[in-house]
Amino acid sequence: MNAIHFYNRDKELEMSFSDFQVQKNKPDFNDFVLFQIEIKHSFVNVSINSECLDIDFTKFLIDLRKLHKMKVRTASFIQTIEKNIEITFNLNELGQILVSVIIQKQIENIILKFAYGTDQSFLPELIDEIETMIKEMEISN
Repeated sequence: MNAIHFYNRDKELEMSFSDFQVQKNKPDFNDFVLFQIEIKHSFVNVSINSECLDIDFTKFLIDLRKLHKMKVRTASFIQTIEKNIEITFNLNELGQILVSVIIQKQIENIILKFAYGTDQSFLPELIDEIETMIKEMEISN
């Protein structure tokens, strides 16, 4: 699996998720997904190891599909476990999207917040990359 890419409206890479690994859990429990977050926004260039539940990606994919079809105005990726990662896509009436990102490490009280603009034309590629990751990692959706 390559990566999940988040581009701004100028097709500049703002963030990516990569190096996915699934840790299988007991039946009736969600699996964990371990992954690397790379952020390249303005003067910030950060690499973070993270984890979430498999259902977090599934919910995000469902929300992004609805956003692309303009059935909703907001789609979010929120880490269920500790809520350390929150990525929100807000769609306006012109098809422009404001993406807000909050990543925090609560133990050390560190918070990284930034936002960037994109538009609906980037959603199909993002949706495809998430679908591919879910399929390759054998995450149920």
